[in-house]
Amino acid sequence: MSPSYSRRPLPQPRQPRCEACGTEHQLTIHAITAIGAAGGDLVTVSYTCNDCDLFQEHTAYATDVAAALNQVHWKTDVILFGDDYIHCGFPMEEAEFEVERLCYRSGRSGSTLSAVALPTRVLRCHCGFQLEVPE
Repeated sequence: MSPSYSRRPLPQPRQPRCEACGTEHQLTIHAITAIGAAGGDLVTVSYTCNDCDLFQEHTAYATDVAAALNQVHWKTDVILFGDDYIHCGFPMEEAEFEVERLCYRSGRSGSTLSAVALPTRVLRCHCGFQLEVPE
């Protein structure tokens, strides 16, 4: 590579706001993920605008995302925060390991019943809410 080779610039962090309609208050935040140890205060945030139904994901400062969480009127039932699933404001705890079995009909006539086993983790909130996530 030549010294004149320029790297593609990294995306600049921006505040959670709908690019289509400009709203900051009609967002449903789905996930917040830290950007490595070197990222410091940077996170990736994903959300949907409730006015125009536009899904967005981008880099933001954690402080801007925290401010957005205090402003928004809607939140998903569960927010993925890093590796934790948050419900009722607290991380859900692993309850047990389960294998979910899904059945489907296969073959041309659809007469053969086949099954697929999916390993899942069961997460529970202290309020009783339960969620199964794939391993």
